[in-house]
Amino acid sequence: MISVKKYKELLINSNDSLQRALRVLPHEIEREMQNPHPAGTSPKVIKDLQKRLNVAIEIAAIRATA
Repeated sequence: MISVKKYKELLINSNDSLQRALRVLPHEIEREMQNPHPAGTSPKVIKDLQKRLNVAIEIAAIRATA
């Protein structure tokens, strides 16, 4: 998986990726919460997905005000 910094750069440069992230990440977080991984890695996965969603929301907010 790519770092959050690289993901942010990707979202800044691609409006399609930003729209997809805003649409898909909430569902991925919900799915992970409803179906936790047997190895117990779900909290880490949810935390990472939430960071990525927060970055997407931040970029979308900046674009909306610009």
